[in-house]
Amino acid sequence: MRDIAERASVSVNTVSRALNDKAEISEETKARIRAIAEELHYAPNIHARALASGDSKTLGLIVADSANPFYGKLIRGVEDTASAHGYGVILCNTSEDRARESAAHQMLREKRVDGMLVTGILTGLSPLLRLAQENIPFVLLNRYLQEIDADCVLNDNRLGAYEATAHLCVLGHRRIVHLTGPKEISSVRERLAGYRQALEEYDIPFDPELVLRCNLKLEGGCRQARTAILVLSPRPTAVFAYSDLLAIGVLKALSELGLRVPQDIALVGYDDIEFAPFVEPPLTTVAQLVYEIGQKGTEILLEKNQLAARGGMDAAASGIRTRVADPSFQRWSTFS
Repeated sequence: MRDIAERASVSVNTVSRALNDKAEISEETKARIRAIAEELHYAPNIHARALASGDSKTLGLIVADSANPFYGKLIRGVEDTASAHGYGVILCNTSEDRARESAAHQMLREKRVDGMLVTGILTGLSPLLRLAQENIPFVLLNRYLQEIDADCVLNDNRLGAYEATAHLCVLGHRRIVHLTGPKEISSVRERLAGYRQALEEYDIPFDPELVLRCNLKLEGGCRQARTAILVLSPRPTAVFAYSDLLAIGVLKALSELGLRVPQDIALVGYDDIEFAPFVEPPLTTVAQLVYEIGQKGTEILLEKNQLAARGGMDAAASGIRTRVADPSFQRWSTFS
């Protein structure tokens, strides 16, 4: 800024006010200063500005697995909404790893982000309580913790799982495997509850041996599907997978075992990722409006941040109240 001031023959204060578009500086002076700034490749010191103003114009986004196409849509929803409001986004991928999740929280706090959007909650309550103590607003996306009253945006996982399982029950299946993930994840628990609800309504006894847990990656679905077919007796006739990613892993395992979908075994996924209609056969799946979850979560976070800036509430408090499961954020898609 001193270099710009010297070149423009004005004070550093005038340069600062011109670059911040203050009304007391003439348009001619602003244009001249901006031209010089561009010529000198000037970029503001974001960290210094954040220290001075308490506003970095940056949000943090912690996702559980950026390799999962589900999170690609969510990330776009967050980034598009943040950008429209003049904010940047720092993305942290945890790969469903507790240590990486903890490190992401620490890094984003050190970067002085204005707020955080969090999908990974394997580290539990502690990092969220720390955000609240440090008055950093946050919103949970697609997952939540029962122990904290925090704003969150998610689809109705129980309803979606119920509809998926009921679809299989109506087709006459009684040996339905539910391929799912770690118990710590709220959506895992909710989809299991929906699965059990459908079985109960169709008078099918719940068999815990048919609930198979794995990591939430392609190879996890493939490995456990192979186990289900080779080990369980009598053999299951259908699989309801926690996610489309697991369902695609199931398709690979079934193909290797010489089994066809749906002729030999039925399969239903969850999420309706972009690949769902392009695999063979196309997946029957429960579709979440994932982009809208990221969009709505970002809007809530920015609203919390603005309220805090005006002194209306603590930034981390749930003054906007909890956004709970919204059935409008999902739809039922049957391709096969």
